[in-house]
Amino acid sequence: MYKMGLLSSILLLIIIQICVAPPVTQKKEDEADITGLEDYMEYHRYLKEVVNALESDPDFRKKLEKADEHEIKSGKIAEELEFVSHHVRTRLDEIKRVEMERLKQLVEQKKKLEDPNNSVDEDPLHNHLDHSNPHTFEIEDLKKLIAKTTEDLAEADKLRKEEFKHYELEKEYKKMEKLNHTNGEEREKLEKQMKEMEEKHKKHERLHEPGHKAQLEEVWESQDQMQQDFDPKTFFLLHDIDGNGLWDQEEVKALFIKELDKMYQEGAPEDDMRERYEEMERMRESVYKDMDRNRDGFIDFDEFIYQTKTNEFNQDHGWQALDEQKPYTDEELAEYIKQHQANNNCHLP
Repeated sequence: MYKMGLLSSILLLIIIQICVAPPVTQKKEDEADITGLEDYMEYHRYLKEVVNALESDPDFRKKLEKADEHEIKSGKIAEELEFVSHHVRTRLDEIKRVEMERLKQLVEQKKKLEDPNNSVDEDPLHNHLDHSNPHTFEIEDLKKLIAKTTEDLAEADKLRKEEFKHYELEKEYKKMEKLNHTNGEEREKLEKQMKEMEEKHKKHERLHEPGHKAQLEEVWESQDQMQQDFDPKTFFLLHDIDGNGLWDQEEVKALFIKELDKMYQEGAPEDDMRERYEEMERMRESVYKDMDRNRDGFIDFDEFIYQTKTNEFNQDHGWQALDEQKPYTDEELAEYIKQHQANNNCHLP
């Protein structure tokens, strides 16, 4: 069975999601070498080092591979830390010591700029380790790290959806404002142009249901240029780009390129590339809901083969695209317009 440690899976999933999530602005000084990912998740190096250390212990790695989703996300797997080799425990202690020192320096810098009474352990960004024990890496440290990473995965997806809703609200508001600043024949002409653009965008080939046989067969024939009949095993291996026996989010999203091309073309005025990106994420969520049976954020070989043997896989219900639904309600749009008007009034002399 194609499988690897869930902790490393969680780590990779976080990196993938946070890299494409809306950026969070944080004020920092003297940290020019820190990337956007690290700005958002300051403990990411610590997380990676802990995972690498744990997976260097063969026995612990085997236990990770056998653990189910609940054991990982609940933190129960952390209890196995007691049986990790002395060499690995010593390495974990040193990793924690370095992280504690980094946090100490960070809070000293913050105190110079902000409230001197603010302590590092009160900052929610630093809940990834046990501050009550600064010397050794214990079960509580691993539990806190797992809890924090799981929380950030959910938060990254939530942020993406909220950002897209805001984008669409602003887009609709600007459209309404543009119309409100015209009248008569000019307004009629503008309304006609907008309607034509919308209709042109909607005029495309029918979309297949993501992750179902019809959609994957099209990838097999058009993208992979395969002449023989669709073979699930070969297909999985072809699209397991890094050869680790798992489809990660980027590998899954790459399956939708042909499908998205039917609806969105770079440079076409009627097609919004921001909406293409959100469409891709929605397709990814749909496929994961169907195939990721253990909810570990990855689709392994067995999960994929299992799905291809279901009756549902052979059905194609099509895809309800973003142009058929709005990510906001009429009430949310009304409130958004109200806030805009209030802000504009505040700036009036």
